Formats: sequence, structure tokens, C-alpha cells
Amino acid sequence: MLELTLNGLCLEYDFRALLFTGAGAAAAAQRLKWSIAAQGEIILHLGVALFDRPFVFTPTRLITERQQTIAGAAVLDWLREGCYRMPRSEVCGVDVHGKEAQVFARDIDVEESPIAVLGHGTWVAARVEVDPALGAEVHPLDQPELPERWSKALKGYRAGLDCDWTKQIKQWFGVR
Repeated sequence: MLELTLNGLCLEYDFRALLFTGAGAAAAAQRLKWSIAAQGEIILHLGVALFDRPFVFTPTRLITERQQTIAGAAVLDWLREGCYRMPRSEVCGVDVHGKEAQVFARDIDVEESPIAVLGHGTWVAARVEVDPALGAEVHPLDQPELPERWSKALKGYRAGLDCDWTKQIKQWFGVR
């Protein structure tokens, strides 16, 4: 599994969460009143989005339709390139309950993947650096320190405490 460790406060909404960092993280958490999934040093790993419930899966290896076995980080590369060509390929990994499971490549939403996952079933949609000095402003956050695979999986934003949280959360979660 590809892992990334960040410091902050991870607030969970349903199966999705936001990772808050910065001086205003605790104040933002109080305003949202969501449950705290993790705080302090938070370990995330790369997973994939599924089209249907439970929506989150962590692949560890796959067996293509041609019986080729692929493991580790190469699984994510293969899914991006070969998922549509061989939809009946078996993808093995860990489900939202932390149990070994198998899905077919066709079950994976490769357009949304990879995703950042906390534990086994929490999809961390974005990292939000909360800066009280920004007021109601929200800006994309440049994250050059993140490894390449993580830049797509974990979007970054800087937000002031007075931003329209409802509107922003819909955007960060991809709600239309």
C-alpha cells in the first residue's frame, strides 16, 4: 500500500471526510460539528472509488483476463491503462470492513481514482488548510510536497473561517 502521513484533523461526514490543517482547523471543526475520524498524525493510503456501495476499495493485486498477476503500486497504473480493455479482470484487496475481498475491474471508477483513504472505508476528499486571515476566501492549494500519485487523490485548498462551508463542501465532495 502507498501511504502518506499528514498532521491535522480529519472530519468525517458519511463515507467521506475532509482533512483540516492550519491555525483555524479546530475552529472550522467546531463550526461543522462532524465526527472526528482522526487527529494528530494521520496515515492515509491510496485506494480506488467503486461505482456502487461501499464506494471505497484498497487494491493490493489483480489478475488480468489473460491470467497475468500484477501487485503493489503497479495495480493503480494498470487500472488506469487497462481497466476498460479487460473489465473482467479480478482485483483483490481490502474492503471497507478491513477484510480481504475481490471486485472486477469494471466495478472501479477509474475517472475518480485514485483516492485517499483513511482506515479502510473513509474517502478523504480534500486537505483544507484553514487560515483565519483569509476571511471568506477560498483558493486552490498548491501541494508540491505531495508525491505525484497523491496530487490527484488528495485535492488541496486554503480557506478562511468565514467561507460558505456548505457551498464549499459540496464542491469538495463533488456534489452537483
